[in-house]
Amino acid sequence: MLTCLNNATIGAASFSAFLEAASGAGFEAVEVGVGSLEEYVAAKSLQSLREDLAEKKLALGSGGLPVDWRISDGELNDGMATLKRRLDLCRQLELTRLCTWVPPRWDTPYSEVWAFARKRFTLLADLFADYGLTLGLEFVAPMGGFLDKRFKFVSTMSEALHLVHAIGRPNVGLMLDSYHLHVAGTPLAELAALKADTIVQFHINDASPCVPREELADLRRLLPGEGAIPLVPMLLALKHTGYAWTLSVESFNDRVKALGPVEGARQTKAALDGVLAVVQ
Repeated sequence: MLTCLNNATIGAASFSAFLEAASGAGFEAVEVGVGSLEEYVAAKSLQSLREDLAEKKLALGSGGLPVDWRISDGELNDGMATLKRRLDLCRQLELTRLCTWVPPRWDTPYSEVWAFARKRFTLLADLFADYGLTLGLEFVAPMGGFLDKRFKFVSTMSEALHLVHAIGRPNVGLMLDSYHLHVAGTPLAELAALKADTIVQFHINDASPCVPREELADLRRLLPGEGAIPLVPMLLALKHTGYAWTLSVESFNDRVKALGPVEGARQTKAALDGVLAVVQ
């Protein structure tokens, strides 16, 4: 599995600074925003970006879905030309995996959201197929930031997997996150039983040992190995699936960001390496 960094962890002020910090710390891949790729190419060139990534020995692990999947059909149609342009850029850069998250609570009943999500993700998956892209769906387990919404929706791995199966497209799978797996109390046997091609991306981070699992807040995370998540057994279960793509550190941690991108990336890589040394 490739070590990967998400800029949400270090908070670099620019895409170039993010790449520099990730490369300097020894990461093998980066998780990116497609908008950042667009801006880089507009300011320089597609070839410059390719050369920059090659020089820094960085692969593009995955990207965020470059459209809000929750917008109306009309809004999606109006923005289709822009979306297709961004998907074509991904194809040119050989970025093959795009992911998005699914809110765990809505103001609309479960069955209605399910029908909408299934229809919308099927449409996107069919579009993605034209560009050689895979779509990853991430369930969110902590409810704390969504309690203003009336109805619960997908918030466990089994529910997310059921949605993937209902969509029924070979280029749709799961984006898994150690934090959400932990908060949801996902049995490791269920994780180990997944097929490798079902997993599009894996986020790794840790959780405070001082807060009950059910009360953990979504955006307060620790670096791998600093908290209460049993990451070694979890990664062994992940390894059992045959998954061989990226382990992307996504840790929303003000202490790490305060270090600056270079030192933040260095400490993040050291934390990840410490966990992987036990697994490998």
